[in-house]
Amino acid sequence: MDSPTTRNNGKFAPGNAGGPGRPKGRTFELSEAAKNAVSAEHVAAIMRRMTRSALEGNLAAARFVVERACGRAAEAPVEAAPLGVSLPKLVNAASCTTAIDRLVEAVCSGTMDRDVAKALADMVQARMKGIELNDLEARLAELEKAAESVEMPGRQ
Repeated sequence: MDSPTTRNNGKFAPGNAGGPGRPKGRTFELSEAAKNAVSAEHVAAIMRRMTRSALEGNLAAARFVVERACGRAAEAPVEAAPLGVSLPKLVNAASCTTAIDRLVEAVCSGTMDRDVAKALADMVQARMKGIELNDLEARLAELEKAAESVEMPGRQ
């Protein structure tokens, strides 16, 4: 049965936005109260006070004023440091195993941070999985090609 708000299939009729939405609760009331309590003049006075404090040497106030006036500064890129360990080119499972061995050795000798080694080991393992998957695909293709040439009774 059609109603002004819905169709027979249960979908909302054209022009109906979908209902009244979530009831306005306590969080909404508090947010509205805060918005109503603070005027533009209050914000301007706070900014003048923070600016005065910043000019007097308050670094937290200076940061507050600059962030509000200019926006937050982007994070500076971190310079990459040399690893301190030489890893082989990851072309097969054996080279991946060698790379992990070298990472373990570097951590044990104290020349590499454990977290850096963990991140690199995760990358090496991901590469090893890719290599293994490629090898399996190649082997499967060879088996399928060989199976085509084998005659089996009842198979056409």
